[in-house]
Amino acid sequence: MKHVTFFISVVAVSSLFLSCKRSTKFLRASSMANEVVVVMDDNAWENGEAGRAVFELFNTPIPALPQPEPHFKILHVAPQNFGSTFKMSRNIVIPEISNIYAEPKVTSEIDKYAYGQVILTIKAPDTVTFVNYVKANTQSILDYLVTKELERTAEWLEEESGTPQKRIREKFGISIHYPPGLTHVTEDEDFYWATNDAVKGRQDIVIYQFPYVTEKVFEKDSLIAIRDSILGEHIKGSFDSQMTTSKQYDPLYKKMVIDSIFRAEIRGLWEMTADMMGGPFVAQAFVNPYTNKVIVVDVFVYAPEGKKRNLLRSLEASFYTIRILDPNEQSKEKE
Repeated sequence: MKHVTFFISVVAVSSLFLSCKRSTKFLRASSMANEVVVVMDDNAWENGEAGRAVFELFNTPIPALPQPEPHFKILHVAPQNFGSTFKMSRNIVIPEISNIYAEPKVTSEIDKYAYGQVILTIKAPDTVTFVNYVKANTQSILDYLVTKELERTAEWLEEESGTPQKRIREKFGISIHYPPGLTHVTEDEDFYWATNDAVKGRQDIVIYQFPYVTEKVFEKDSLIAIRDSILGEHIKGSFDSQMTTSKQYDPLYKKMVIDSIFRAEIRGLWEMTADMMGGPFVAQAFVNPYTNKVIVVDVFVYAPEGKKRNLLRSLEASFYTIRILDPNEQSKEKE
């Protein structure tokens, strides 16, 4: 599984969470993607401050989506009903408020009841401390669970997606796995675009590259300008329109390291210059040290009729499958 370190938020997660890992691969965790099961007393969940804090935590809107959508769908279950079926869920959160705890903390257990599972236990000595702790660590908790969700999906993509690798290897010197169904492919020099071309729930992934000259290319404004130039040239719409980054929403920007490779990420909204089309996108840029080129992987969604969280996250999981291939390995990779 990929090892991920974000310079800002997930660095905090590494110290916030105490993990207990189990390597036994038995039954795979079930439940829907981006769903969390909260195990909590009915009265505390429905009427208590602690329940409200947990609900607000997971109901926090995802940034850079055109309409509000929560980070996770929440499924509440009382402790006495937390039986074998619920124990197979992929994301489980258990609040524990007791004076046996001297201070608040979060612990995580990996693969306790099923493979691919995360169980978070949020502990605190009293309700006030619990609520304050959850509010103070909302982003770190969300980042941790979202990353685990993306890692699970990435593992599935590597096993099941069937992404064609030959042209991507030859053109960019990387391997990547993206969701199945993106069978409409357009290529140009240093440019690869795959889409499902769906009327509803459209998903696209674009890979492009250019020579690495200066580290300033990884600055936010530079990445946006390059994105607008390359995608504007290659992705056209009706009425002579072209893709561009929306000015209505200032894209989010962050730096990270995945498998020892530095990446810069921008997350925002795209639109067509003379059309009504638009939606969310995420792009990550990194250097291929064997070719000395900057590679950008850009994923975006068009789904004006429905929700976009799951569509976008299934594409984002592709980022966690990227491997830079040395020349010898590249020649040995299978189609």
